[in-house]
Amino acid sequence: MKTNITSKTKPSKSAYPYVDGSNDGYNYLWRLVNLSAVIPAFNRMTLLKMGFAQRTYSDGTHGVESRVKNTLADIERKMGIERGTLKAQIIWAKEGTYDATLSAEQFFHTSNKDYKIQSLLHGFTLGNILFKEYDNKVTIGGASEFYNMPVKTAKAKFANAWRKANRAIGFKTVQWKRANGIFGCPRGGLSKANGGGGDEEPSL
Repeated sequence: MKTNITSKTKPSKSAYPYVDGSNDGYNYLWRLVNLSAVIPAFNRMTLLKMGFAQRTYSDGTHGVESRVKNTLADIERKMGIERGTLKAQIIWAKEGTYDATLSAEQFFHTSNKDYKIQSLLHGFTLGNILFKEYDNKVTIGGASEFYNMPVKTAKAKFANAWRKANRAIGFKTVQWKRANGIFGCPRGGLSKANGGGGDEEPSL
């Protein structure tokens, strides 16, 4: 797996074939390295994203690499940054079932709200710069999953989220989101035609 990614990186071929209805995913942690070089408001922040990716994208590429690449491209497009400028460093990618990876992810998110920078990211999207009303179509995808947090702290919290007891807590959030049709907690083991699916985005 490549650990240094830009929006122009060609993702690696996954070691596993794409399966419609797969139940295999990743819980990842990566750092947005250089946003402060473009937008000084982010100076002295350690910007991290923690989330979920399906194991293999439909084009056969590695799920985490593809997910990170698409997120970088989304940020650049919506913040008016030249394509290929931003850099990401993948810190951790832990594999498991959809339920396991999503449960750890949701525990992390609900336990670390004080570190989130969602509102700051919203303020720098093109939609808000142009004085449009807030719309999730013009803000950064996955903005709620970004944190200003020291890497050492984030790695410890990531590992803690994978404890069995904490995944059990996180799974309650996963179940609630699924029951209420909230995006971000797809069901594994089901084909797209039967209500399954992953996190895949259009190629950017």
